[in-house]
Amino acid sequence: MDRAAGFPRTATDKGDRLMLSRHAAPLLVLGVIACLAAPAGPAVASLAHKAPPRSTTICRRLGWTAVTTPGGGRYIVRNDNYGGHAECLGNRDLAPNFTVTTSAADSHGPDPAAYPNVFYGCSWGLCTSKSVLPAPVTRVSAARASWSIATRARGRWDAAFDIWFGRHRAAYRGQATGAELMIWLNARHDPAQPTKTFKADGRRWYLYHWVARLDGKHWNYVQVRAVHPVSQVRGLALLPIIRHVERMGLIRRSWWMLNVESGFEIWTGGTGLATKSFSADIRT
Repeated sequence: MDRAAGFPRTATDKGDRLMLSRHAAPLLVLGVIACLAAPAGPAVASLAHKAPPRSTTICRRLGWTAVTTPGGGRYIVRNDNYGGHAECLGNRDLAPNFTVTTSAADSHGPDPAAYPNVFYGCSWGLCTSKSVLPAPVTRVSAARASWSIATRARGRWDAAFDIWFGRHRAAYRGQATGAELMIWLNARHDPAQPTKTFKADGRRWYLYHWVARLDGKHWNYVQVRAVHPVSQVRGLALLPIIRHVERMGLIRRSWWMLNVESGFEIWTGGTGLATKSFSADIRT
């Protein structure tokens, strides 16, 4: 459930809403001097340099930072803390990962207090660099995502992809009013299980939906839950799930796919939840 408030921009570096601290440790330098039967002259030193991992902390509400993968993937880690309680995310090496290091979430109603996430595409005026999204649903020819998580955390939370669809391309600048597709992989609470299931990408999923409303706007909310919870998916095929929801009339092919987000909806607790890695491969 993405409720971040942002400003139109393309992320190529850290945003001006980012609060970070870097903890730099001294480089470890090992010197080996070889001087066996060497002629007179300067000694030859062989130095092995290894930089320590960089640590970034995001504590500011709605703070974010642009991250990359060695293969060139570009994503954004965002502290989508719309509940306003204290929350901090730790990131390593400006890669697509984060750990919830502090969470004071305290929501006992139906809505979570925060959705810290890493995403690809455009969301609330913020876009990842060189993204093919937003794109018309009809033009999306392939959509896969990989996500590895750590779920040893107390409280009430779920781990879910959040994919938004807008009625027009610029819908990402605010609250999209097409559809929100959440794909739950895991959760630490016991919500009522819907009775309807379907199969996609070799897995069985529960599915149910309703019309969500906020500040006078409304959209189709679709929740898909893994029948057998997991802590990792590799190359999860998103299009079969999207097409299934299309056939239900809840997503229209004339709408725009805006993003692929992955994160944790947190009602209470949540400290220790972590995204170890994330990637999305969207083709048009």
